[in-house]
Amino acid sequence: MPDPAAAALQGRADMVVTANVRDFPIEVLEPLGLEVQHPDEFLLNQLDLEPDLTVASLHRQAAATRRPVITTRVLLDHLARCGVPKFAATAAGQLWRDA
Repeated sequence: MPDPAAAALQGRADMVVTANVRDFPIEVLEPLGLEVQHPDEFLLNQLDLEPDLTVASLHRQAAATRRPVITTRVLLDHLARCGVPKFAATAAGQLWRDA
C-alpha cells in the first residue's frame, strides 16, 4: 500500500487527492474504502457543490498574495499551469460570483 494511502487510512480520510493517480490503483484502494481523485476533478467537484464558497476562496487567496500582488484571474492562470486547467477555466467563468 502506498504511504499516502496508509496516512489517509490513519487520518480516517475517504479520499486521496493526487496528480499521481497511477500509483493509487482502484483495486488497492477500493477494499480500503478509499477513493482517488486528481486535483482538477476534486476542485471541479468543489466548484459544483459550493460555487459561491469556492469562488470566494479564490478571491481571498488572490487578495492575500502580496509579492507580487495578483488578481484572481492571474491566480487561475497559475493554477492552470500547475495542473488544474479544467478547474481554472471553469472557475474563470464563475468569477462574477462575489460572495
